[in-house]
Amino acid sequence: MYFELRITAIVKQTTHHLEIQEHIGNWISRAQLSDSYFKQAHHDKGYKHYVFSSLYPIEKDGVYKRGRAYILTIRSSRQDTLSRINACMRSCREDDYFQLVSIDQRTRKLAHITEMITITPAIVTIDHKPWVHENNIELLVKQLHANAEKKFKHLYPDQRMEPFQPFIQGIRVENRKPIATSYKGRKLLGNKLRLFINEDDYSQKLANIVLGSGLAEKGSSLGAGFCLAKAIE
Repeated sequence: MYFELRITAIVKQTTHHLEIQEHIGNWISRAQLSDSYFKQAHHDKGYKHYVFSSLYPIEKDGVYKRGRAYILTIRSSRQDTLSRINACMRSCREDDYFQLVSIDQRTRKLAHITEMITITPAIVTIDHKPWVHENNIELLVKQLHANAEKKFKHLYPDQRMEPFQPFIQGIRVENRKPIATSYKGRKLLGNKLRLFINEDDYSQKLANIVLGSGLAEKGSSLGAGFCLAKAIE
């Protein structure tokens, strides 16, 4: 189970898609300054347990247009976190790049997830370097699984983890070369991934956490690793 905000917002400045994620993250972060819990959590190194999409519809030329309305989705594995973000966004209805038009909160539950695909690039670093195509694919799976398990343990410290297999049965890298996303004056490299999910209960729990908290790194700051899922009801 995860929780979701669907936001309609007007873009106030024409912006390239490689830069839009940082601006969205900054808007959310500024809005959170109105909440004492988020102000404290901002200095913590723990997982924030939320992730956000890029804007929809996607522009064919990769440039989001000033004055147009787009849909933004924010998700969290925690209902309280998402409710707080909901209130924060309503209190900070606009900044230099966005103006909020409407916002709707909902609860989502997927019975059996078979596949997941990243809509925003997943960012994976190994020894402080980004994973790229030349690296070992098994190492990528290992890192993705380890990150999902850490988020699980952070959310449910009293629940038992099952270490016998990764929650990912198979993986496919969808892009031919790494995708760069702007962040604090530099470029972070990520990849679009398609994941095939194991059927056991533990794998399904991790998959749901990934949907709510993001796949791999920079989910709360850049919306990296925002996924859509194919599921059997």
